[in-house]
Amino acid sequence: MRTGRCFALLLAVALWSSRALCADSFYAIPDGARQGPPGTLLKAEPVSPPPGAGAAYRIIYRSRNHAGRPVAISGLVALPPAGRTAGGRPLVAWGHGTSGVATGCAPSRNPPQAFARIGGLADLLAGGVIVAATDYGGLGEAGQHSYLLGTSEAHAMIDAVRAARRLPGADAGERYAAWGFSQGGHAALFTAATARAYAPELHLAGVAAAAAPTELRRLLRDDIGTLPGQVVASFAAWSWGQAYGLPLDGIVRPQAIGTVDGIAADCSLDPAGDVALGLSALGYAQTGFLRSAADRRPGWDQLIARNSNPDPRGVPVFFAQGSLDALVEPATTRDYVGRLCRAGTSVTYVEVPWASHGGVVKAVAPMAVSWLLARLSGAPVPNGCLRAGR
Repeated sequence: MRTGRCFALLLAVALWSSRALCADSFYAIPDGARQGPPGTLLKAEPVSPPPGAGAAYRIIYRSRNHAGRPVAISGLVALPPAGRTAGGRPLVAWGHGTSGVATGCAPSRNPPQAFARIGGLADLLAGGVIVAATDYGGLGEAGQHSYLLGTSEAHAMIDAVRAARRLPGADAGERYAAWGFSQGGHAALFTAATARAYAPELHLAGVAAAAAPTELRRLLRDDIGTLPGQVVASFAAWSWGQAYGLPLDGIVRPQAIGTVDGIAADCSLDPAGDVALGLSALGYAQTGFLRSAADRRPGWDQLIARNSNPDPRGVPVFFAQGSLDALVEPATTRDYVGRLCRAGTSVTYVEVPWASHGGVVKAVAPMAVSWLLARLSGAPVPNGCLRAGR
């Protein structure tokens, strides 16, 4: 690391553009190191532990992307205070919300901020739970980001659990849960859909999701109609095009391609970054970035369907939704929850009055953590579907 350059960036943090982040040698992994069993811990370095933790680490571990190719992924792990438990301590895989699609958008580059954004972290640690927070593929460690690509996200979460179990002093068991916000909620639900086949040696006790997008078609139908929605649609179009080799001009208006490329280079890690992204999208506030009927174009149609409406395969689900969420419509979430209930999945659904997309995690974190701890302890699973008559 070039100390002088990084120090200059730190001095300018108040004007953080989120485009220029220090190139940290920790994230540099030789290509050959990616080969090997998923979940292998490649690197770990101690970081300042968050309140309530006994230790914390920044890690890099092996995983598999949507195509089954080996990748290296970074993340953070917080360990509860020392104390052994019968059968090993349980784990929770945390999935963060949208931070961007560029390599520098990894939450693990700023551990204090990343830990502060994990819903209910202190209560999870107090409950003796190890928390593993993935960056997802392509953020932090170089590679292609798997934005809203369910299989890649799920592998990243599961392999973060595998890697965390290998840390010194982890004393980890085989029982875990997944918990996430927005993109992370999408990842948690796909973890439930993938876990049994991908990691049969582990036991997924439940998943909790807040403000999770489940039906992605709207992202490429009308940009959702808000500036944040247009940014999310831009991230998705750029990332999916890169991941699947689909030409961006197939769904993006030709005059907007430069703007979409520029947005893909920025991050949503702080208010300054969010403002910059919003300003970038402002020029297309009326028309949107996307061509007409973008969601029906060949290749993109199948991709959207593949990454929508994950099937938890009988894993119990806690789902929280804000009633004033302008990105993830409550009606869409209710429809999804109804389908899960009719399929026999045990669902606890909480709709928070007056909560926005970003506000729902703080509102439901105590309830979600209580639900997660109960699942990890093996307590009987409540079925909110029966109470709601779904």
